[in-house]
Amino acid sequence: MKKNLMRSGFLMLTAAALFSCSKSKDDGAKISKPLTVIGAEIKSTTLPEKDASGHAVPLKGTMLSGTTYHITADVSINAGDTLYLQPGVTVIIDGDGTQGKSPMFIVNGAIISDGTKEQPNVFTVADALKSTGDYGNDVSKDPAYKGYWSGFQGTKTCKLMAFRWTRIEYTGGPYGVNAALFDTKDTDPTPALYMNCDPAGAYGKLIFEDSWLFGGVDDCIGKCQHVYVSIMRNTLSKLGATGGEGINLKNDCYGDMAYNLCYGIATNGLKTAGIDGSSTIVNIYNNTLVNCGFRQKKATRNGSINTETNAGGFIYNNIIVNSKQGLRISWNSEKGRPSDTLNTSYNNNLTYIGNAGVDGANNPLMIYIEPNQFTLKQSNDLNGYVNGIIRTVVEAKGGIGTNDGTNVIDVDKYNPLFVNYDSKAKAAGYLSAGIPSGANFHLATGSPAIGAGVYPGGSGKNAMPVKATATLLKQYGFPMTLLSNNGGVAAAKITPPNKDLGAFPTDGSGNLHTY
Repeated sequence: MKKNLMRSGFLMLTAAALFSCSKSKDDGAKISKPLTVIGAEIKSTTLPEKDASGHAVPLKGTMLSGTTYHITADVSINAGDTLYLQPGVTVIIDGDGTQGKSPMFIVNGAIISDGTKEQPNVFTVADALKSTGDYGNDVSKDPAYKGYWSGFQGTKTCKLMAFRWTRIEYTGGPYGVNAALFDTKDTDPTPALYMNCDPAGAYGKLIFEDSWLFGGVDDCIGKCQHVYVSIMRNTLSKLGATGGEGINLKNDCYGDMAYNLCYGIATNGLKTAGIDGSSTIVNIYNNTLVNCGFRQKKATRNGSINTETNAGGFIYNNIIVNSKQGLRISWNSEKGRPSDTLNTSYNNNLTYIGNAGVDGANNPLMIYIEPNQFTLKQSNDLNGYVNGIIRTVVEAKGGIGTNDGTNVIDVDKYNPLFVNYDSKAKAAGYLSAGIPSGANFHLATGSPAIGAGVYPGGSGKNAMPVKATATLLKQYGFPMTLLSNNGGVAAAKITPPNKDLGAFPTDGSGNLHTY
């Protein structure tokens, strides 16, 4: 009898569930997806917690939606453990930018910040520390460059960092007592995100998508090694005080950087550059870069998109506006090593210059292409560069690069015509690093960037590129398929190239941020 009652109860519950599902289809009701929980719920809102001996307890488990957590000192995640953030989590880091008071996330295991468009996650500082006024171009006063906390630093055992719809602000604090872990100086500024996985083991995975990086002292996603990357549809602004890249990928990195808006970055918005000669192949496509390269004063290294030291990839469909220079494929990098030109393919990029002025040394403020590097104006590029004498590498060994071309500056040509951002009028403010409120970088009717890109299914100038001699380009593809795209919490969401240039194509795909 008891078994029959239990069976009847189970059938009633099952019937109720089926009725509920059926009803939702009929009346249009929407059933919310249950929130993911990994491990135990983290209910303490002040972290780290301390054990009986006063030592910080490593983090693992799930930070809960709608909860605000305060980080008061360094926190760590053990190897094999995961810290997971449900959508709608706010984390306030209590730091002041000095050694010992700039908390760091030391990631030995994995971190997944699973924000959504409706409920983004936020890692920030107290409101009293934030940028509230107009600091002009004075980086010494602007709180964006103070480095109040020390970001997410992955050790050799870190295998996954995944951030979706997550805002990360005011990073770049000093390494302090953690410097030895990362083979650096205690006073050096930290990147917001860093992964340098053990090259003897599996590749780490860095997924940074639909997110924001605001405020940083040096490189923001910095010097990552031995990782697969998907860096897609993000906004990067006010990064690097007097130097530093928005993104700087080093040895043995493979993946895609696409649909990112880089605005007011000190050196380059997007950079790939190895250290010891290991290959790095990263596709860089459909990005929009504005006002980049002006706070870095060292010559021949700054501008917008830069590849160096055995780095390559497909570089297509990008828009570069009012930056120090356009695409730079390096003949002679800071470390004296060139880009991997064999495994590089590039075309269909637009570079616009709205200011024909010169600096104090009578050099142009902005150029399309730096002469005496590998970069050439390609058949479908939109810019005012005129290719010059093309030397072989042997001929150029005296220190002169391979393309001695000329920049023919014209402020009326190649304007991408954004919906609500006048590139020509804004060119006078090229030192500005803050995105103006209401700016809209979608393409207006008549933009030369509409229909100018390569994309799957395209033909003629829109055909996806093929370079038969490039072994690594053929091996890794465009875009790449190294990261799972199955919709799981540790999966990437990779957007392929679009027929329009830039991060905000007219079909509404790509970057979904508003300003």
